[in-house]
Amino acid sequence: MAGSIGRTKIIGVMHAENSLEKKIVQRGKEIYSRLPDTSPSIFDPSWWSGHLLEWAMKDPDFKVRMFRFIDVLPVLQESRQVTRFLREYFTDLGESLPEAFRWGMQAASGPLTSRLVAPMVRKNLELMAHRFIAGKNPAEGLRTLTKLRGKRIAFTLDLLGEATLSEEEAEIYRQRYVEVIHFLADKVDAWKPDPLLDEDHSGPIPRLNVSVKVSALTSRLDPLCREAGVDAITARIVSILQAAREKGALVNLDLEQYDLKTFTLSLFGKLLKEEQFRDGPDLGIVVQAYLRDSPEDLSRLIRWARERKRRITVRLVKGAYWDYDTVIRRQKGWSIPVFLHKEETDANYEALSRVLLKNIDAVSPAFAGHNIRSIAHALAVAEELGIPSSAYEIQMLNGMAEPIRQALVELGYRVRVYAPIGEMLPGMAYLVRRLLENTSNESFLRKNFVEGVPFEDLIAPPVPPGKEEGDTSSAGFRNEPTADFADPSVRETFEASF
Repeated sequence: MAGSIGRTKIIGVMHAENSLEKKIVQRGKEIYSRLPDTSPSIFDPSWWSGHLLEWAMKDPDFKVRMFRFIDVLPVLQESRQVTRFLREYFTDLGESLPEAFRWGMQAASGPLTSRLVAPMVRKNLELMAHRFIAGKNPAEGLRTLTKLRGKRIAFTLDLLGEATLSEEEAEIYRQRYVEVIHFLADKVDAWKPDPLLDEDHSGPIPRLNVSVKVSALTSRLDPLCREAGVDAITARIVSILQAAREKGALVNLDLEQYDLKTFTLSLFGKLLKEEQFRDGPDLGIVVQAYLRDSPEDLSRLIRWARERKRRITVRLVKGAYWDYDTVIRRQKGWSIPVFLHKEETDANYEALSRVLLKNIDAVSPAFAGHNIRSIAHALAVAEELGIPSSAYEIQMLNGMAEPIRQALVELGYRVRVYAPIGEMLPGMAYLVRRLLENTSNESFLRKNFVEGVPFEDLIAPPVPPGKEEGDTSSAGFRNEPTADFADPSVRETFEASF
């Protein structure tokens, strides 16, 4: 009898899983069928922002050199410096260079033509950066945001510039956020109402939405002095929140590299407790699915929301600092906090999506990404749970996967674009990060739009490897690593020793 009940349960689970997979495929086909038939580029069709980047996907050596050149370009003041670095980075690649790039290299070698080539190179790379960046300043950004609104797309605005090196710089960053909130508030309020963008299942939602990185709000971030760092940030973030409450904006705290995660979560928890913000503004935070401890982070956030009796926005992302968190921590001999295989991250993203949707009373889910499988999974789970599409939203990066986001809008889903504004120097750093993501061998956009991987493979469920990748360090003598104070258990042990 007991065995019969067990078999019945297993059959029921299998049936539910099969039913969900059918819904995922169905939702995915609805999106995929609306994409252009011509395998569009994920970038602008012009040479610089299209073919150049697709070439980088095919040639890893060219890709690395191109990114290094982009990284150094903002500090090159003279034309001869630009052409000199072009020659140093690319001359020895010879015939392997794209034809148009070879022509540019030949022109750059002449004393007269180099004066023409350098401004053209700089201009084209700036245009490439501004494919992803909404504008240099709030006025330029407003034009981009207005165009997005015309396409029935919402926004969250980010001011480029992070990891400040002085308190004076951090204070300037705070002032810029307060100014941009005041500058945009009245202008977005004047837009024609659109229920798709302005309302969720429970009522109106803020039109003005900004994202803030804690590393930009103080130069005094040290995991060993977490409380002091949180205190230093609090005064500045409170000023931004006061402006947001006055203007009815939502403030979202971005997550960055792993050693800043506890700072950000501690700050967010402290802000939720602030009595002056009990009635607003709306607050949001990020959960990174590539982190092994992200399920615990999400559980903590849901608990905090229920304790404070207020809903919070949770943006679920795969994560943008994988390379940093693996390379730096391996270098220092610390444990790796991220999943080492993309399939593990994708599977965790789907598990966290379900948790968010099952706790819709405490959180407003925002599913960020460009992977049709991940998006379709969230849509299918919401349907399975009877959750209306207005109760959540899909978020994407400005300048990326426009066909996918437009398909979602046509299907009646709220789409929000992450739109940064800023000058060239921080803009180039942002550009490199976006290009690293897009030209990755594991990138969904690359597989779909560049390599033409069949839909059936793109929509297949993620299957994590059976065995975790082991320690890749060399055998033999190893230095004892320094203490990793980003790990709460290490900090607690250290504090208890006094």
